[in-house]
Amino acid sequence: MVSTQELAFLILAGMLFTLLLSTGIIVLVKKNQRIQELSDKLIKETEEKKELEKLEVAISAQEKERVEIGRQLHDDVGALLSFAQKNLVNFEDNSEDGEVDYKSIGMAKEHLAESIKLIRHIAKGLTPQYLTKFGLVKALDNMTKQKSGTFIEKFDFTHNVPEDLTIPELVSTHYYYIAGELITNLFKHSYPTEINMELTYDKQLLKLKICHNGIALTQRDFTRLLSESDSLGLENINYRLNVINGQVFFKRLSDYGTIELITKLDQTQMKDGGSAEN
Repeated sequence: MVSTQELAFLILAGMLFTLLLSTGIIVLVKKNQRIQELSDKLIKETEEKKELEKLEVAISAQEKERVEIGRQLHDDVGALLSFAQKNLVNFEDNSEDGEVDYKSIGMAKEHLAESIKLIRHIAKGLTPQYLTKFGLVKALDNMTKQKSGTFIEKFDFTHNVPEDLTIPELVSTHYYYIAGELITNLFKHSYPTEINMELTYDKQLLKLKICHNGIALTQRDFTRLLSESDSLGLENINYRLNVINGQVFFKRLSDYGTIELITKLDQTQMKDGGSAEN
């Protein structure tokens, strides 16, 4: 028969064992939680590093393009303009002596004509050929497909634009570049995993609405950045908005943000010219 002291000892030992077991379980759970937190942090940092690497590649490509454009302007166009200037100076000098230097004038005209041709060629290279060939709707859809899966998990584009609508080339070009700049800024600063972009036309208003689940700006934030930041991208957006008499509106909601680009297509614009959406 177990004595009272032995029973008390067994109960105390059982309680101590239970306490130690509970403490061990709690420590183990906390360690597992800490390991999971560190694992999640590492995964997030890895994903962010990959996104930064992708952005660096895109920015590097843009910088190379700018360097090439600068080289063409300096080496090719600049050289031709220098020759044209030299011929005009020769013409001026000979004119002071009473001579008419038709050769210098002819050469200057040739150099100027070649310069204009080169500048047009460079400008044509700056305009997205897909946009020129297929129009704004298909160009935005193509932009979405290029970036989806590469820079973001989900990037959808929808539209409700009449097939026979003619959007002026000026509006199409600026809309395309504004959209591209807005999307680039989202990737760089907002870190969304999902973006939905929609182009609609109703009552002469062309609207591009971008919804995303990243860090969102308010209209006040955008206005402040526009006035305080020296960002060339923001300046370009503001410039293009002024050209097409457009407006952009930023909203921050509970779990997502929206950016809406709006411009009015008047009948005069649409008759003057544009690229038809097919």
